[in-house]
Amino acid sequence: MARILLIGLAGDSGCQVASLGLHEALVEILAANEPVYAPTLIDAKEIPADIDVALVEGGIRNTHEEEVIKEIREKSKVVIALGACAAFGGIPGLANLRDGGQLMELIYSNHRGTDRGTIPTHLESLPEQHPIKHFVKVDYTIPGCPPEVTDIAGTLTSLLGGKEPPVNMTQVCDDCPRKRLGEYDVNLKRIHEDIPDPDRCLLEQGYFCMGPATMGGCGAPCPQSGNTCEGCRGKCLEVDDQGLAMIDAMTGLLTQLREGFDPNTYSGMLYRFTYAESMISELARRK
Repeated sequence: MARILLIGLAGDSGCQVASLGLHEALVEILAANEPVYAPTLIDAKEIPADIDVALVEGGIRNTHEEEVIKEIREKSKVVIALGACAAFGGIPGLANLRDGGQLMELIYSNHRGTDRGTIPTHLESLPEQHPIKHFVKVDYTIPGCPPEVTDIAGTLTSLLGGKEPPVNMTQVCDDCPRKRLGEYDVNLKRIHEDIPDPDRCLLEQGYFCMGPATMGGCGAPCPQSGNTCEGCRGKCLEVDDQGLAMIDAMTGLLTQLREGFDPNTYSGMLYRFTYAESMISELARRK
C-alpha cells in the first residue's frame, strides 16, 4: 500500500480536479493505497513523512512555495510534476517577460480590485515563475493544461504496480487526422479570423497551430474540434526548445508570408506554456 500526496502550489487546483476525473480508476487507486495529503479529498494540516508518490501541480513564484516543494521532495520517494505549470512554468511563466518588481508594481498600483499602491508583504515573491524542477529533482512529468485523465491513470497505475510509466515520443501532429499537402497559405492568422477547412492541416492553412512542436499522446482533441493546438503538453522529447522547434516547423510558411513575422508579437504563442524553461528565458536571465 503506497502513501500518496496530491497538492497544488500557487493556489492551483485544476490539475487536481482533473485527477478526480479518474472516476472508477481513482476509486480503485485510493482503495488499494493510502492518500495521506490531498486538500481536495481529505483534511490534512501538515505534510507527513514517508510519502511514496507525490503529485504536485502549480509552479513556484514565492519563497513559501519553494519551501513547500523542498519539504515534499525530502519526504517523498517519487515526485511527479502534474500539469504544465509544475512541469514547464505554464501560462504564469509568461510573466517572466517582465521584471518581477515592475510586474508587482503594475498589478497593485493600477488594477481595479487592489489596494492601489500597497504591495503585499506577507509572502516574499521570487523574481520569476519557475517549474518545480528548478528547485528539486522531478522523477516523472504528466504534461497538459489540464493533463489527460488517461495519462494520470497510466502513470499512477504503472508506478504503483512497480513498473516504469511509458514515455511518449510522438508529436500532436501524429495524432491529428487532418490532411497535410505541403502547401501553405500566405497569411498567418488566428482561428477566429476565418473559417478553416475542416479536413486540412490548420498550420498549412495559415493558422498558428503548435502541433509540430508539442508532445503527442493526447489524441489531438483541439485540432480535431476545429481549434489550434496551443502547446500545453510542452516540447517533444527530441527537441530542446518548443518555440524554436515551432519556428523551424514553420519554415515553409514563414518564407511565403506577405507580412514580416515578428517573434516578439508571437512570443506568447510560441511559449504559451514553456517560456519559463525556454532557451530565450535562460538567455534573458543571464543578462
